[in-house]
Amino acid sequence: MGARNLGREPAALLPTSTAREAAKLGLKLLWRQRSLLIATVALLLLGTATMLLIPPLLGAIVDAVIAGEPFSKVLWLGAAIAGAGVAAAALEAVGGVLLVRCLQRALAALREDVFEAALELPLSRVEAAGDADVISRVTNDVEAVTEAISGVIPLCARALFTIVLTLVGMAALDPWLALAALVAVPIQIVSTRVFLRRSRPLYGRLRREEAERGRAFVEAVAGAETVRAYGTADEHLDAIARASDTAVRTHRETAKARNIFVGGLNAAEFVGLAAVLAVGFVRATFAGLSVGAVTAGALYFHRLFNPIGDLLGSMDDLQRALAGLQRLTGVVMAASEVDRPSAAEVAAAEISDGSIDVLGLTYRYGPQAPRDALRGVDLVIPAGATVALIGTSGSGKSTLARLIAGFDTPGAGEVRIGGVPAHVARAGGKPAALLVAQETHLFTGSVADNARIAAPAASDDVLIAALTEVGFDLDAVPGGLNGELSAAVSHREAQQLALARVLLADPPVVVLDEAGSQAGADPALADGMQRVSAGRTAVIIAHHLDQVRGADTVVVLEDGRIVEQGSPDALLERPDGAFAKLWRMSRG
Repeated sequence: MGARNLGREPAALLPTSTAREAAKLGLKLLWRQRSLLIATVALLLLGTATMLLIPPLLGAIVDAVIAGEPFSKVLWLGAAIAGAGVAAAALEAVGGVLLVRCLQRALAALREDVFEAALELPLSRVEAAGDADVISRVTNDVEAVTEAISGVIPLCARALFTIVLTLVGMAALDPWLALAALVAVPIQIVSTRVFLRRSRPLYGRLRREEAERGRAFVEAVAGAETVRAYGTADEHLDAIARASDTAVRTHRETAKARNIFVGGLNAAEFVGLAAVLAVGFVRATFAGLSVGAVTAGALYFHRLFNPIGDLLGSMDDLQRALAGLQRLTGVVMAASEVDRPSAAEVAAAEISDGSIDVLGLTYRYGPQAPRDALRGVDLVIPAGATVALIGTSGSGKSTLARLIAGFDTPGAGEVRIGGVPAHVARAGGKPAALLVAQETHLFTGSVADNARIAAPAASDDVLIAALTEVGFDLDAVPGGLNGELSAAVSHREAQQLALARVLLADPPVVVLDEAGSQAGADPALADGMQRVSAGRTAVIIAHHLDQVRGADTVVVLEDGRIVEQGSPDALLERPDGAFAKLWRMSRG
């Protein structure tokens, strides 16, 4: 990771959907919970309607006091208010709980859809977007949507129901009071439109800038050793600082837009309340409207404006959640565009054997790459053969291994396993080739959990046999097979677990990309690799040339081309050959 990459823009971020597409996906997820949703809406509507009985009851108390009615009537009206309040609170509480449950289920389904979609995307597409883009979507964006679901959306739902039913109540009480309340609407509309016009692009930009800040940070941390070795820490810190400063400036812009918006809402409240009181005074003086009715109208407006304020004030959080939902929806939409094979194509992808044919293979890491990583590579590997790929760093051996494993598709030429393109080749419905990389990912859980990934139905005896065959020492793990893997698991143990997964998955082709390189000349790992390679086509990449002595064929790559191939003994007999030179160099 050199300084030349500092401050670059991500090459190809995952897509972001439109607001309409995000809303469509959200409604689709909610529709799966329609029975619960209908019950929720009914309870919230009933609770809101019950609460709206309180202003007219308070108005009736005012009229009763003015008219000198018996105190018992006031008590009865007070009891009715208390009953309405308790009933409304209970109904809205149950409805609110059901609403959150409904929304949380929808969010859980969204998480699963996004995770499944990310797994369905071509690996090259995800890698091109970068770790930070994917991580920010499943953390920051999910968090924004979660916060909205937990608090903002239930608040907005109640506010919307209250607004609609309160307007109906005001119109029934006195249409002129309802019209007076509408004086506040133009101010609210203007304030909201200005805020939405300014905030929507700001929140979208903020999400992208936060992803870029995360990318700069992850890049520096992941390459800490290289950064330290070449003394580029200051450049990386500057890149992180620039990305952070850009995001902070956008945060300030959003805060400014939000403050202006809140000021507009407050102005609308004052104007509207003044209008209702003024019209109420005129109606009470000249049209015979009772003081209690005017009081109820003012209380209705006050009750109306609070949910309007809640609804419009929540636009800030809703905009943030919408920006997150659009980015999550973008992942789902990107996966939907991936071509999925038909049943006939799946059947046709079943390989006849484990032979590998590489024909005129050319590959480049994106259009901005300075040169091809592989150029015109031709290679034939018979089924069951073991082939070692060697070469200096950057020669293209790992790229060739990824293409054989089906992780990428060639830019030109083809890679076939058993006569089928490698990226779709299947054996028993599973990928025909399995890659064991240098860094093996171990999941939180037991040894059995990690091994069983390759064969979910495998019994404990089968797991133990596979682990034992590759030399994994179960006695060294407290709890044995069902013991939890520690965070300090050694590289040897991680690689042995990866090799055991190969035995459990039993693919016809295995690609060992420098497996065991960090463990050095480790006889236990070497023996495990030999056992995994036996009986299947094996492609091995190793820094340690001792590992190639058991190969049927050695292939030497330089600058993306094959410069030499043959059996190890035959190649050693060519003193001026590339393999012989590398062999002598490895021996000092």
